[in-house]
Amino acid sequence: MIGWVKRQILAFCATNAFASRRDVFSIAMRSAVGVIFVGDILNVIGHVVLDRFGLLPYPLVPAATVGALITTLLGIPLIFTVLYIVGLAIHDLSISRARFEELSRTDQLSGLLNRRAFLDAYAHHRGPASLVIFDIDRFKALNDSFGHEAGDRAIVSVAAVLKAIFQTPHVVARIGGEEFAVLVTGMHDADRLALAGAAVSRIAGTVIDLGDVDTVVTVSAGVAEFAQHTEFAQLFAAADKALYLAKSSGRNQVLHETEIPEPIRRGSSHHSPVHSVQSA
Repeated sequence: MIGWVKRQILAFCATNAFASRRDVFSIAMRSAVGVIFVGDILNVIGHVVLDRFGLLPYPLVPAATVGALITTLLGIPLIFTVLYIVGLAIHDLSISRARFEELSRTDQLSGLLNRRAFLDAYAHHRGPASLVIFDIDRFKALNDSFGHEAGDRAIVSVAAVLKAIFQTPHVVARIGGEEFAVLVTGMHDADRLALAGAAVSRIAGTVIDLGDVDTVVTVSAGVAEFAQHTEFAQLFAAADKALYLAKSSGRNQVLHETEIPEPIRRGSSHHSPVHSVQSA
């Protein structure tokens, strides 16, 4: 019996059955009624057996009826209360677990996905897509001129623009420092590239309030195609080389991996997909 109850609770947790207090109430009530129904049947069977052996001191029908009424009237409130309390505990634990999982996948400053969550999304994606790496231009100079709070505000501002432009099913993440990654899914190659260009333009036109002064930042971006690379490291390296070229060619622009000159294409990426570095 204990094992069965344990399995039922684990099954409820796995299916998110206790997602709301209304769900908890409904499950507790249905379970209590079900348990009492079984109890009433066993009560009647017990009275019949006792009557057969002449051990029942009262007439069978009235005795069984009174027994069933007592079991129902006392059992349902008691069992419901116990199950409801247990259900609320499971509900609270489920919420806590969901929040913990969300926090473990979220970059706290920008509110975007973090690197781990982005890599997980990449691993599960199927179909046409582009990887776009965005990097804030002259980020170190911004910090040196206005302080690290200004850098934080710039990151938050850029993140808001990217989130607004690349809505679901696209995947947006901050993968380190002033660097962002977007998995642009669906559409044609040219449309995905155009969307990245629109993001660069909108970021350049977004004013950032630094308190005493307003400023703007620009970003550079590199694009690589999902279908052209078998591993994330290769995909990232291609987008990173395009980003490096966009930076060295004047910044505030987006370049595709097909625009990379062959000597640069054969060279190594200027940083790895695992560790971000300060960009110009």
